Amino acid sequence: MHFYKILFITLIATALLTLDGCSQSNFDSDEMKKHAERLKEISSFQYPLENYFPETPVTDEDPPTTERGELHHAAEDSYASAGTPVCAIGDGIISYSGKRPGYGWLVIIDHPVENVYSLYGHLSTSRWKKGSGKVKKGELIGYLGDPGECYTMRSHIHFGLRMGQRADYPSWGWEEARWTAGYTNSRPELLGWFCPSQIIGQTDSIRTWHKYIQKREVIVNERSLHASDFKITSGRYNEKEDLDQIIRKEFCEDYRLADWNDISTLSKNIEEWADSVGFVESGEENALLISNDGYRIWLGRQYFISRFNHSKPEHFLEHNSIDSNFVCLGSWYGLNKHILAVKK
Repeated sequence: MHFYKILFITLIATALLTLDGCSQSNFDSDEMKKHAERLKEISSFQYPLENYFPETPVTDEDPPTTERGELHHAAEDSYASAGTPVCAIGDGIISYSGKRPGYGWLVIIDHPVENVYSLYGHLSTSRWKKGSGKVKKGELIGYLGDPGECYTMRSHIHFGLRMGQRADYPSWGWEEARWTAGYTNSRPELLGWFCPSQIIGQTDSIRTWHKYIQKREVIVNERSLHASDFKITSGRYNEKEDLDQIIRKEFCEDYRLADWNDISTLSKNIEEWADSVGFVESGEENALLISNDGYRIWLGRQYFISRFNHSKPEHFLEHNSIDSNFVCLGSWYGLNKHILAVKK
């Protein structure tokens, strides 16, 4: 009995030490960068989808503060229709293939030569998927799942790349240290996560995306803005289109995409402004595409404004607001909205 008591205490102590070690940021940023450079040189990984467009990148900087709060995204999301084939990014061993909460079907592939593991989340639970064992680069491992079976609102892959092998990380205990972690409180690089597109390399679609997510310009308001300085496009457009080019084509070179900073200057007369420009109520349906502090996109989501007249829906993800939710700043995927333009 005494032996089992000692054994039990030893096991508990070992587990606590393991969790304590994993709960610290054990990865040095410089070492991560060096390993990423080595991976670029020695690996020949490919993307898990044929047309890879990382609409939600790894967030290596503190994300904006929102009403609900946000965590760091530890992978790259690429949106595609349910049933889209998903392939192994390189040679390796499938160390896990099964259902996981929050993921639907999850596949983990260890790549011993490169000393990393790849994570493929939101795969279909009902369609065919490959089980454990060896796998070759480009080999089919499953298909994207329908939103209902994958704990997501839109079909997409959650694709992560992390230092080491799956067995190097705990399967329980400290949440963000687990090998299944998709979001983290700490910067992902401090927990061993890489930005896959920085290692695998850029495709034409990724170059196009980077043009959208980078800061467009520094928005400086050196003059007072009036309702007459704003225009709304006649057509509706999505976040993957060149909004500035559309604005120039419809209104001439003197106009650009309106920014939240522009609208904030009108806070004292926001209702009068909204009425004057034809910005009608009814929330997200009549939302207008804009930028926020020079950025069009945040975490893959296009910024927009909605007029709620102080009655914001509970589900609305609000980044900012004017006059007690008369006008709110939001962001989401797959939008098809009119564009708000402002005179330069």
